[in-house]
Amino acid sequence: MHALDLGLFKYMLDYTKDLLYDQCGSQVIQTFEQRLTSIPRYSSLKIIKNISDVMCIIADELRNLMKIIIFAFDNLYEDYRKLGISNKWLCQVYYKFFRMYIATRKELFTNDSCNHLQV
Repeated sequence: MHALDLGLFKYMLDYTKDLLYDQCGSQVIQTFEQRLTSIPRYSSLKIIKNISDVMCIIADELRNLMKIIIFAFDNLYEDYRKLGISNKWLCQVYYKFFRMYIATRKELFTNDSCNHLQV
């Protein structure tokens, strides 16, 4: 099973939304949703407009969201009220998750690819 079947990406989005709300307030979430809506539409790219709709979207829409979400998070917030996760670190977490997701979708695994996943 890949990460979408397990619901890990949905969980990450929900957790990130709660984290951003606690750390920065509702204005950051509104800015994030505005960034999602301002991304130009392409025929094969379908993106949700409201991040709270994550629980009722299909796997294809989640894959499309995976393609652009780091760009929407990039420089989303600079200062925050509480000590917590920096914006740069949040983007790095998503980047590492997507690299692992791509690596686990391969049909054949070699010793090198398994060693790479362990790192």
